[in-house]
This record gives sequence, C-alpha cells and structure tokens, in this order.
Amino acid sequence: MKDLNLTQDYQSFIEDIKTRILSSRYQAARAVNKELILLYHHIGTQILEKQKAQGWGAKVIEHLSKILNLIFQK
Repeated sequence: MKDLNLTQDYQSFIEDIKTRILSSRYQAARAVNKELILLYHHIGTQILEKQKAQGWGAKVIEHLSKILNLIFQK
C-alpha cells in the first residue's frame, strides 16, 4: 500500500476495514462449523436411538447416505 502514496490516516482506515472483514469471515466460519457439528451430533443421536428402538443394523448408515446423496444431487 505504501506504493500508492496514501496518507497514514487512509492506510489505517483500510487496515481497519481489512481487519473487520477477516474477523467477520472467521466468525462466520466458526458459526457454520458450530451448526454443522450440532447437526451431525443430532443425526448420530437419532440413528443410535432408532438402532436401539427399531433394531436397525449397521448398514443403516450406508443406506441413509445413499438416499441423502440422491436427494441432494437434484
């Protein structure tokens, strides 16, 4: 940025914006990761409960995976 002959105040302004953008990106990524972890935990818990209650076997995960892939490929 020094090559652009910007004033110190303007350089500081740009750095502040850059910092805020990077911080917001990081916070957004963390929020998404948190939601995905909660989703996966919920799905895993649901599968375990169904396996116990309904007697589902280990193949249920493979079967669910195939069905969900078909659904979301549309």
